[in-house]
Amino acid sequence: MNKAHGVMASLLKIDGSLGEGGGQVLRIALSLSALYRIPVEIINIRAGRPKPGLSAQHLKGVELVKQMCNARVTGTYIGSTRLEFWPESLHNCRRELYADIHTAGCITLLAQVALPCALFVPGSTPVTLILKGGTNVPMGPSIEYLTEVFRPLLNKFGADFDFTVVKRGYFPKGGGEVHLRIQPVEKLNAVMLLEPGQPVSISGWAYVAGTVNINEANRMADDAKKTITEKLDDTKIPVPPINIETYREDRTMAVGNGSGINIVCRTSTDCVFGGSGLGPSTQTPAGITAANEILVPVREGACVDEHTQDQMIILMTLASGKSKVRTGARELTCHTQTAIQVAELMLGHRGLRFQFSKEHNKEEDPPSYTLECIGLGLTIDDSSNAS
Repeated sequence: MNKAHGVMASLLKIDGSLGEGGGQVLRIALSLSALYRIPVEIINIRAGRPKPGLSAQHLKGVELVKQMCNARVTGTYIGSTRLEFWPESLHNCRRELYADIHTAGCITLLAQVALPCALFVPGSTPVTLILKGGTNVPMGPSIEYLTEVFRPLLNKFGADFDFTVVKRGYFPKGGGEVHLRIQPVEKLNAVMLLEPGQPVSISGWAYVAGTVNINEANRMADDAKKTITEKLDDTKIPVPPINIETYREDRTMAVGNGSGINIVCRTSTDCVFGGSGLGPSTQTPAGITAANEILVPVREGACVDEHTQDQMIILMTLASGKSKVRTGARELTCHTQTAIQVAELMLGHRGLRFQFSKEHNKEEDPPSYTLECIGLGLTIDDSSNAS
């Protein structure tokens, strides 16, 4: 491609119907576009969803990254299935950015698109993201997942952020507010996560807000403890201490009525798994749902849970050196495969390749899968001039 002023002169077309055809394509494409200054045209946005096109949450994500890199953008309206994104440098990014979804759209998904960009904003002053929307809502990770599971993983790559949960917001009202303070880094380190270890602690929080009775929180906590204990006993894995706090949210801290549970499992090798559930559920009770989510990686010998898996892709891409992660006994999730497709499509010309391999330790053992790649080693200086 021809280059002009450090930016590729033509658009890279990305089909939003790739993989599961959801918002994952949009988020990783926008992040990498801003970080590497690759102009992109994204078509068929969220083609695999019942309501295709940009929702309020996705639109705010586009606008947030647009502010960060002073991009020129077309197609930014609710329901749009196509947009063009022409990024400039992150060099002039403001140190405080604001985004209000005005619905119960997931704040954590909004953070996913902006946080990688904030890590590579030139200068040593933290970037503050003021995000409003839903903190604990269906169809997206809870804010506790971002702070208690993703953040320790980010620390392994040599990066960090601080946070304040000003107010919680539930479906359908939203109204939550979270402040993230992200410290820019010179580069990300590669990681080797190959030993899952054994669970050493399980902690959690079961909460109710508004008019929901506190008995709901107690029920979720009891369901989670019982499920974890029984299933670990069945597989001969020692049951670690389990501490799940139950509480009622202060009315000044939460908008609307809601209930839910978040669980975090830490292992002897410093792996962290998360599980969550929202109540009341018409299907599997929330406590059982949350327990099962952390039991999957524990029982299958993974070093990351299924929700972290796809978030590894952009970090492994940006890191300096070879990263290798044990993902357990299953194939990669559809979200992870989608993230890999987009990353390789955008950066394959630089040699980016992911490798997914299966190995048997013993004849009778189930297969164990690992994911690896040699990261491109982005630096702050590169992010200002990349092309």
